[in-house]
Amino acid sequence: MRIPGIALLIFSLIMPAVSAANTTAMPTAQSVSTIDLFLLFIGGILYFNIFAVVLYHVVKREKRFIGRSPIVRIAGMVAGIGLVALGSLCLIFIVMVLLTQFMGLTLFAWTEGFFLYLITDTIPLYLPALRLTMTTGLLLFGAAGTAFFLLGSVLLMQFGGYDRQSEVAMPTGSGSLKKNAADRPDEPLNPVLSFRVEDRRSMEPSADVKVVLKHRDGVRFHTKYTNFNGEVTFTNVEGFGSEYYAYVDGDISRQNYRVIRI
Repeated sequence: MRIPGIALLIFSLIMPAVSAANTTAMPTAQSVSTIDLFLLFIGGILYFNIFAVVLYHVVKREKRFIGRSPIVRIAGMVAGIGLVALGSLCLIFIVMVLLTQFMGLTLFAWTEGFFLYLITDTIPLYLPALRLTMTTGLLLFGAAGTAFFLLGSVLLMQFGGYDRQSEVAMPTGSGSLKKNAADRPDEPLNPVLSFRVEDRRSMEPSADVKVVLKHRDGVRFHTKYTNFNGEVTFTNVEGFGSEYYAYVDGDISRQNYRVIRI
């Protein structure tokens, strides 16, 4: 699932909670009615379902950004960890408020007072038009916590770990076979790899463009120009074909050219 889709989904959940907010000032202590309990129950189920479905699709989706620089990957992972931590804090804080409100736990009594301070004093100070009740405040913070956690999970899945390639460069040339390699299907060692390059806009073969065949460790690489058919063949490739990925020089993210294994 794409990040804009998640943001739009969470935004559609936040808006009803905001629009339901009272337009008058709130008292220091608030009681929760049956309708408030019903809204919190429905909101909790809705947020949980969205959380489970989106997180399932995020984990299931294995495609990652290929060829990103280490700085971008580190920044993405740091942002992801920060968002997951922020979302977790929001959700844990809401649970503590609910335990105080409905079960009377004095251990977390400070959370209820601090939450009331946020929705009655702090938020109206910066957003005078927004007046939240206890219920709408809990729904709003729950939506924000869910959104932060999911967005952080997306960033961690996209930028974390090792890059994967949707089209694995399986060799076609002859070579010796190395069997029983851990987590790797049987494939020739030191293969011959051939690719065809196409322009994404015209969908025509791209002749005389420089193709880079790079090892995933970033150390070993080969360069070669395509022929008039937009094809290129690499020989003397060290290691396994699945350890390499190919792209046109200057287009490492493959936005302008398609590099297809043939």
